[in-house]
Amino acid sequence: MITLSDILGDIQRGILAHNMNEDKFTYRITYFVYEDGKSIKHCVDTSYNGLRNAMVSIIRKNLSVTNSIIISAVTVRKDGKSVYLLNRKYSFNLEEYFQRVLGNGQNRNKRVAYRKHGMQ
Repeated sequence: MITLSDILGDIQRGILAHNMNEDKFTYRITYFVYEDGKSIKHCVDTSYNGLRNAMVSIIRKNLSVTNSIIISAVTVRKDGKSVYLLNRKYSFNLEEYFQRVLGNGQNRNKRVAYRKHGMQ
């Protein structure tokens, strides 16, 4: 399961690779919300200190049981060019979460029983 710390670590490595002072730039988070076979692109601008809060806000406002989110890029402008700071895209959906909560390999009846007794 992906954590925000994984993403922030990837960003930090990108900052170091480009020899950037992280506090001197505005960061743009580009993400897609997928629902009903459609994707909508969104962007959020933030400071380095606001990266974690911005990503938490993106996930809280957009993630539901019917959609997923992909954080596709975190960029900054340096010397007139966009510098990409992520090595890959990060996907968030609730399917993996529910698989872990309900347990893999169980049949549907056991899942329902667990849900009734385990979440009271």
